[in-house]
Amino acid sequence: MAPKASQSRFSLKVMVHKEEKRVIFAEAGSNFVDTLFSIMTLPMATIVRLLRKCPDEKLKPIGSLNNIYQSLLDLSMNSMSAEENKWMLLNPRTSSYDICRKLKLNINDQEPKLFICKDIDCSRRSGARFSICNLAKCDFCCMMMDREIKYEDSTLEDNCDGGVFVSDLVSYIVTDDLRVMPNSPGSIIKLICELGITAASCLDEMAFDIGFDQILTLVKGALLFKCPLTYMVFPSSPVIQTLVNPRHETSFKPFKSKSSKRLKLKVTMQKSTSKFLFAEADCDFVEFLSGFLEIPLGHMIGQLMNGVSSFESLNNLFQSISNMSVGENINSHTLKDMLLQPQLVHRNLSVNQIFPLSVLRDTTNYCHSYLRLGTFSAYMTRFAKREGLEKEMFCCCNFKDSRVGGRYLKTSAKFILTDDIVITPLTSFSSITLLGKLKVPFDDFEEVKVSIGIDEGLEIFDAALKSVSALTDSILKKIKETEN
Repeated sequence: MAPKASQSRFSLKVMVHKEEKRVIFAEAGSNFVDTLFSIMTLPMATIVRLLRKCPDEKLKPIGSLNNIYQSLLDLSMNSMSAEENKWMLLNPRTSSYDICRKLKLNINDQEPKLFICKDIDCSRRSGARFSICNLAKCDFCCMMMDREIKYEDSTLEDNCDGGVFVSDLVSYIVTDDLRVMPNSPGSIIKLICELGITAASCLDEMAFDIGFDQILTLVKGALLFKCPLTYMVFPSSPVIQTLVNPRHETSFKPFKSKSSKRLKLKVTMQKSTSKFLFAEADCDFVEFLSGFLEIPLGHMIGQLMNGVSSFESLNNLFQSISNMSVGENINSHTLKDMLLQPQLVHRNLSVNQIFPLSVLRDTTNYCHSYLRLGTFSAYMTRFAKREGLEKEMFCCCNFKDSRVGGRYLKTSAKFILTDDIVITPLTSFSSITLLGKLKVPFDDFEEVKVSIGIDEGLEIFDAALKSVSALTDSILKKIKETEN
């Protein structure tokens, strides 16, 4: 039996500087480059979930985003407008999900699952629904939609012999800062000269075994350092600490957003120091924050951050994909668009998602049900092709919208937010308890109401990616600018 894509391994040739314990470049085939490029398709929630598996707790990537993820995990189901909504917020999926299952090494280790109502009759009638979560309830009978069915697609295989995103007829050079280019002697010599290396005697070739854990280390390195390949191969190398990603100001691309919506936030500050203490938020603002988790990495870098995010190596990776030619390197325009402009799938955006995200419209799916040995069986397919089975039936089956009034949270829910975006339900004692923990006298605080639109939202998102004082670095900064 072939190993799962998340369990596969392959070897990578790396050229290293012997004395500095630093990777100069890697010579890679399509397997490694496919996996590397697939990182762009991952929603931020998937990246957070995967990085939580890394053992090194001393290095915390992606700023406050982990706290948003954990806060949603901890949030009571009472705050949700439907039982499956917590799962839906924490498990967004992009349209490349099935394509990535063809990778030799796929780091998105979630198994795809589809569910219909446990009562098969509900899937044999007009208006049938399916869900990707087994906590959903049927619109017809209100029973749990926990009957798992398979999706049968003759065009999808677990693995491919050739490349998935890139051609397997070409080998590639991957630099320490994740610039990827077709392999050529000229490119290698130019790179070595740029690094000031004058003698081949200081270089050494080595083979490095690549698996799931190594790719996670590489992703973590790309979020923390300028030299993620070195971090992957030599995690304790002293050169890493001298190449920490700079947390520079991000240049945002001006948007022509359809959303003119503005969200409200009540910020509590210490009067004597102008220090951010906490904020009170309604469900709309917290739902907006949770929407950070559904943003695909490629969309964040290319569309929201204009190609110049705080993560230099990931900017390089995005630009490398942009520079590669279709046909010679990238296998098709469709695949290139999947990497550079990833779309969400099986998703209904919240009315509070003010960023311009793209959702791929679901293709027509059919629930094919039939009687077999006295029991009804069913599977999902794109094709309404009859097979002559007993009591066979095809019904168009659409994705179930779990929102209520366009929201995933209950409209009555209220919350307290800390500076590093830990979100907890608001109670009668929340403010007093927080002021006590922060050791702030009751006569030394003031409240400021803040209006959040798309520009301020981008500032918060950018700060959440790189800071553990995200609200100070975004909202409080704006308040002080306004006062001055």
